[in-house]
Amino acid sequence: MKGARTGYWRLAIAALVISFVATRVPWADRVQASGAEEWVEGELIGTWRSEAVSFRMDEGQVLPEGWDGGWALALRHGEPADLVRSVGVVWEPGLWTVLGGLRFGAFFGVLAGVLGGVLCGVTRWWRLLMACGVPTAYGRVARLTLLGMFWNLIVPGMTGGDVVKAGLAAKEHPEQRSAAVMAVALDRIIGLWTLLWIATGASWLLREELRVLVLPLLCVSVLGSVAMLVLGWPRLRDGLGAQRFLRRLPVRLDGTVAALRSIAAEPFEVLGAVLLSAGNHACVAFAVYSVAHGMGDETAYLGCLAASVVASAVSAVPLAPGGWGVGEAAYAAMFGLLGAGEAVGYAVSVSYRLCQTGVSLLCGLALWRGSGGVEWSSAGKAVELRE
Repeated sequence: MKGARTGYWRLAIAALVISFVATRVPWADRVQASGAEEWVEGELIGTWRSEAVSFRMDEGQVLPEGWDGGWALALRHGEPADLVRSVGVVWEPGLWTVLGGLRFGAFFGVLAGVLGGVLCGVTRWWRLLMACGVPTAYGRVARLTLLGMFWNLIVPGMTGGDVVKAGLAAKEHPEQRSAAVMAVALDRIIGLWTLLWIATGASWLLREELRVLVLPLLCVSVLGSVAMLVLGWPRLRDGLGAQRFLRRLPVRLDGTVAALRSIAAEPFEVLGAVLLSAGNHACVAFAVYSVAHGMGDETAYLGCLAASVVASAVSAVPLAPGGWGVGEAAYAAMFGLLGAGEAVGYAVSVSYRLCQTGVSLLCGLALWRGSGGVEWSSAGKAVELRE
């Protein structure tokens, strides 16, 4: 009964998050005078990325007082206006306009990026399982990874799939359950740590546009690195007196601490996992880059990398299945900072994640045999309860 109530609360929170984000999406094309806060909705005529377009204002829209110029005068008279970026006017396409301009060929780039990211993730976990003393066939690791991706579409946040992966890995190795679960914890820790440092580096390189993110990301990355060193290096931990602090941690974090201790003596495995994590994020960024350019946006690959890693970190907040809603808001904010506009960020996120969801669903359904779904769910719940 308690589990059912928790599920209802998760669904309610997810619905609220997605509904709120939906109200923030710029569905229609819009224009504003440079420096103004108000927008006027209508229809852009021409290529929205060009330096000059025409705009027809929707009926019922009222032009704010103080907007002047020939374009504003034309709109006040209900006529289409010719807009030029250099004459004090800004425009943004609506979500439907951006999605409508997406070239079909972009999906091949998205698919390649998604599959490349999956390959890096599978290989990383495969190596970590061996490092934790739980050698597993590569094909089995790939199967469990795909099942975790599938489950993540149902359970809020990025950790839902991890719980199921841990449960399945423990079931595959009943004699080494703790080690199998530790490998999943290590997989997530190293992946998140690498993501934070990539986000920090990309934001610094693009500090002209993303300066607001540099200091917060640097602080979080440094703190995370220090925490990993303290937890994984016994001498440093004892010298700093961290044992007293560790005794106060929740029991469910014991596995994470033990995972860091187990991998501390395997520096080359850590390095390999970091490189594979970087490869994973590079593939995701390529997918985002492909879909952005397929829409006519000209954001550079580095900007897409920064947007994708920051959005991935934000999507880890367990509010909605697969991070839907939260991730879209993050992409919109990032592409807004990069100068492409929020509508482009929403469109990029939706297009990329639909492709990712399609791959996850197809793989998950293909592996969902007989009563396997009930067994996977039970395995995941068992791990969640033990934690």
